[in-house]
Amino acid sequence: MKTWFLRSLAIVAVAVLGACGGGGGGGGGFFPITGLPGATTVALNGNVTFDSVPNSTGALNYGAMSVKPVRGAVVEVLDANGAVLTSTATDGSGAYSATVPANTTVSVRVKAQMLQTGSGASWDVSVRDNTQSDALYSMASESFSTGGAAVTRNVHAPSGWNGSSYASTRVAGPFAVLDTVYATQAKVLSVASSTTFPPLRVFWSVNNVPASGNPALGQIGTTFFTSSTATGAVRAIYVLGKENVDTDEYDNSVVAHEWGHYYQSAFSRDDSPGGSHSLSELLDRRLAFSEGWGNAWSGIALARSNYTDSTGANQALGSSLDLTAGTTSNPGWFREASIQSIFWNLNNQVGFKPIHDALTGSFKTSTAVTSIHPFSVAFNAAASGSASALNALLVGQGIAVPNNQFADNETNSGGLTSFALPMYRTATLGVGTQACVTNQVDPGRAGNKLGSYAYLRFTAPTQRNYSVTIAVTGGTPGTDPDFVVYQGRRAGQGLSTVGGSESGAVSLSAGEAVLVLNDFNNVSANTCFTVTIN
Repeated sequence: MKTWFLRSLAIVAVAVLGACGGGGGGGGGFFPITGLPGATTVALNGNVTFDSVPNSTGALNYGAMSVKPVRGAVVEVLDANGAVLTSTATDGSGAYSATVPANTTVSVRVKAQMLQTGSGASWDVSVRDNTQSDALYSMASESFSTGGAAVTRNVHAPSGWNGSSYASTRVAGPFAVLDTVYATQAKVLSVASSTTFPPLRVFWSVNNVPASGNPALGQIGTTFFTSSTATGAVRAIYVLGKENVDTDEYDNSVVAHEWGHYYQSAFSRDDSPGGSHSLSELLDRRLAFSEGWGNAWSGIALARSNYTDSTGANQALGSSLDLTAGTTSNPGWFREASIQSIFWNLNNQVGFKPIHDALTGSFKTSTAVTSIHPFSVAFNAAASGSASALNALLVGQGIAVPNNQFADNETNSGGLTSFALPMYRTATLGVGTQACVTNQVDPGRAGNKLGSYAYLRFTAPTQRNYSVTIAVTGGTPGTDPDFVVYQGRRAGQGLSTVGGSESGAVSLSAGEAVLVLNDFNNVSANTCFTVTIN
């Protein structure tokens, strides 16, 4: 069946009408046929499918392309004027059914959207084109008469691949992305069936390239998750789509990884500073935890043991990461590969529910920033019967089984003992505390590696405003100290561009708090500051 690829609801109506009018039917098929005997309504059903291109080794395998169901998508039946007669959704097999007027000219439109409202589980996920005013993707069948008996109308989204290139519209792209989100949601629903998912917009375009700039022009830099106000405070994932450069619509590991960050934002917590990272680097604890979780989550949600990402001409290049093995070279709490292997193997041994319970429970409000240590404390408290499984995985990756959320007993410094340990230094109110940072393992000065941040913990005796003053020690030139204070959440910060010093006030409740300090300019292998909290 011929299928059109339509990117905005206004265009859908026009294109469907125009296509039918141009089909030689003289226009007579556009209008309801009235006065005929028989039923006034008939059953309309069908299956909605898309071309799926697998990626099991790193490169897209077009030779193994298969047809898969479009699951959970909104389906609308339109009359000849483009008005919606009724709407429904496809089930887990891609099937839909609706009751429609008999002997009426209609078309079937399938949106790249999953929508469920009500008192139970709910969600609103849409795939949109950021280079076309954020228009919602959809596809529609040709117009047809419903007749006087049950009628079947299938709708299929083709890939557009002709054997050597994308020669026609890539209708399947947004539905491939939507299907990955369906799978990730299904994994959460399998352990928490009444989950309310905050709205999510996924932005994909054939023009999206790995160059930073204006997203409206496709300059998105990379596939990424964001919850910034730039998207109207709606959580969003941007997905690469430029042919022969980097396309991610069929790289379901990549899309699921970013959905893992959506999960952290929506249901748990993520204090990661973000930025560039690789499996070979020693990372800040928050970044290692966040990216390791994202990698592992892709395998957990998609039931696979590797993470793949295609790139290059004909999408024939790429990489494949083993999620199961961790690393044998300098493993630890600062390694993305260590964290991903712990999560993947933990899920494989005990299932996802205790992991979900820990991430959405006490871990979410811990005073310590997000890292493998407070997660382990939360997990072992929530699932004490499975603690031995996690503890063995920690030890296997050179990580101490933490004695508390701050991991005072951690001994693995990754080779940066004076900067990485202890995990948190104790600060006393009114007394200057020295804190040092380094760029020793950060030659590119990305500012998010092991030693880039110093961590202090202190006790706020009462609920009030506390002042923080930071001054460089020893006159290291070119420094720009910044700080963030956490107390189960991001409570305050000082991020001015004043060189050599920083100050600010933060409102805290009585109890423990954490201050995270860095040199924004990351200028030296040994930069020390004096931190005073009053």
